[in-house]
Amino acid sequence: MVKLQNVIKRFDQHTVVHDLSLDIQKGEFLTLLGPSGCGKTTTLRMIAGFEHPTSGQIMLDGEYVQEMAAYERNVNTVFQSYALFPHLTAYENVAFGLRVKKVAKAEIDQRVKQALRLVQLEEYASRKPDQLSGGQRQRIAIARALINNPKVLLLDEPLGALDQKLRKQMQVELKHLQKQLGITFIFVTHDQEEALTMSDRIAVMNKGFLEQVGTPTEIYEQPATRFVAEFIGETNMLTGTVRVRTSQRILVDCEGLQVSASPSSVAESDTVTVAIRPEKSTLSLVPSDDRRLVQVPGRLTERIYCGGMTKTVVTLRNGKQFVALEKTDQLLPVVEGDELFVHWDPQHGVVLTR
Repeated sequence: MVKLQNVIKRFDQHTVVHDLSLDIQKGEFLTLLGPSGCGKTTTLRMIAGFEHPTSGQIMLDGEYVQEMAAYERNVNTVFQSYALFPHLTAYENVAFGLRVKKVAKAEIDQRVKQALRLVQLEEYASRKPDQLSGGQRQRIAIARALINNPKVLLLDEPLGALDQKLRKQMQVELKHLQKQLGITFIFVTHDQEEALTMSDRIAVMNKGFLEQVGTPTEIYEQPATRFVAEFIGETNMLTGTVRVRTSQRILVDCEGLQVSASPSSVAESDTVTVAIRPEKSTLSLVPSDDRRLVQVPGRLTERIYCGGMTKTVVTLRNGKQFVALEKTDQLLPVVEGDELFVHWDPQHGVVLTR
């Protein structure tokens, strides 16, 4: 549905999007994810037509649109600020685009009521924006964007102004709405959990470059770069030199700790980083008898209560800190300074090269 080909965007001498190529499928929920200033909103604005690429091509449903004005493209945008007209009712805000197009009054009434029904706000039609909650205003903005039947709906951090509880609720509602309509959604956020919850695929951006594109599972379980591994969730990083490489595993010397990981296309003597998610590791008071596991000794440094789970920080013998997760009602009987062992399955160690 959307195709970006070697898109570059510069402001003066500063390049904010570097040679970006990305295909977005029809009916897909794709999220552009990254920190502030990574180029994700600029990319969205180029698809919308609010910015034009310095070079490269943008296709929408098979048609090149990079030279088209925003109003000529069959896309609509939902902004974080909602951009509702404060003097108009919810009904009038949703109807605005159709009235500009001089659609017949009877058709406008039918389509507006249908759009309000879709976002479950029929009974709020006569209210003005300042009489609505943040979540309701956001739904009105979505209804206004959807009423013109766009091929692509662009959403620029539309949940950013909501409180945490409402934000989580709206994530579920927005994903359900997208599946119901079958419209291509391109969603911009810097919130990793939000991206993992809602997306069919995630495109991770960093300093204007596309780091990795994949499903939430692929992005989380098999990060392609160190940036992705660190940006998505919490990750332990152990850097060292490859000492042994076989078809089954690699052995990495991490400042005196011998760590094995899943096989990778690296060579002996290469410097690599092994990434291990906290939930992939376990703790014990004594060494494990399972020789298949990676096992490193350390001392308890800190415990951080997180409700049902507790983050346990262990200082390894090489001085590096390692975070593991324990169930709060099953904590090991140790105190700060006590020795314990961290272990994990080598296949859960993801090898990242420089």
